[in-house]
Amino acid sequence: MPLPSVEKYGAKRCSAKSKRTKEPCKNPAAYGCKTCRYHGAKRSRKSPQGTNHPQYKNAGFTKPEKAERRAKSLMFQRLEEIGWHIGMFTGKKTRGRKVGNTLDLNNEDELLIALYESINNKNKTK
Repeated sequence: MPLPSVEKYGAKRCSAKSKRTKEPCKNPAAYGCKTCRYHGAKRSRKSPQGTNHPQYKNAGFTKPEKAERRAKSLMFQRLEEIGWHIGMFTGKKTRGRKVGNTLDLNNEDELLIALYESINNKNKTK
């Protein structure tokens, strides 16, 4: 027996069918949907993207922002490696995950690569 709202007021009925009895569902459809709440009433709409998304928390996690942060970290890592190589620092090294692979700065080619990367990344982040 359908609910009174379907019989009295002509509410739209759920379009789902029972697997067991093969009869249509007797519940009213949810507002703006084809099915009732038991059969997954969902509105057909495209979910908003980026800052308009309801689960968006705060900035800093988009792909361009991550790439920029990675480039800056690599620049500082290379500058720190050069500083340690020339004896500029004393004490402990910076903690944390390293972005790129470490270079052997005793090798002239790798020293030039480190200098080029630090200068190139510095120009990109401006």
